[in-house]
Amino acid sequence: MSSLTSSFRAKLYLLGGAGSLNPELLDFSCALFGPDGGLVSNAPHIPVHLGAMQDGVQYQMWAIEINKGDCILSNHPCAEGVHLPDLTVKVTAILMLPGDFARCSGTHNLHGHLADLRALVVANQKGIHLVQELISSYGLEVVQAYMAHIQHHAEVAVRNLLRKVSMTTDGVLRESDKMDYGSVINLRVEIDLKEGSATFDFEGTSPMVINKLNAPKAINKSAIIYCLKCMVGYDIPLNQGCLAPIHLLIPK
Repeated sequence: MSSLTSSFRAKLYLLGGAGSLNPELLDFSCALFGPDGGLVSNAPHIPVHLGAMQDGVQYQMWAIEINKGDCILSNHPCAEGVHLPDLTVKVTAILMLPGDFARCSGTHNLHGHLADLRALVVANQKGIHLVQELISSYGLEVVQAYMAHIQHHAEVAVRNLLRKVSMTTDGVLRESDKMDYGSVINLRVEIDLKEGSATFDFEGTSPMVINKLNAPKAINKSAIIYCLKCMVGYDIPLNQGCLAPIHLLIPK
């Protein structure tokens, strides 16, 4: 997907809220992030967008000064990119200029996209209002504590899963697959039974290619979170806690 509709990100920070919009897919994803930018919980639609958004939130918390009420619009290719980005934090990218990367085109429906972005801002303001209501009712410490509890619950579930898998295997799993154009994806998973942790090593995977089928680190994380959540076997929120027991090795 090479138009501006490929992916939008509008973020407003209180404890951290974010929304993404893909009007072609009717994808109105939303998520809640903790004070460290870690994913707490998200809507169960298009999980790869939301799992990757955490890296974008944390990157922006580190890269720029964020004040109450600020809205940061981005689609950073390394920090969180899901699709090739026509829309970036640069103002010129919104003014129908071509994208900064190979084979990216500009937008053909500027006014419609700007209306979509305004809707995202309003939706995030609604989310912030609801979080503020929670804080008013229970206090900031309690709300943040339960955010941590939700993440810890996911972490414990994944550690138990990894221990179970380790006991039914030799603790080392390997798989290799090929993309349609020949690039190889290699994965070696080594599980520590005692810790209930694992190393996901993508050494031997093909390097970046000049087409639309590359996966930055944020996408790898998102895919791992989603797979682990599915394998747990019972319903847990898809959040940062799933990755706490995981050590990730990805070639540059």
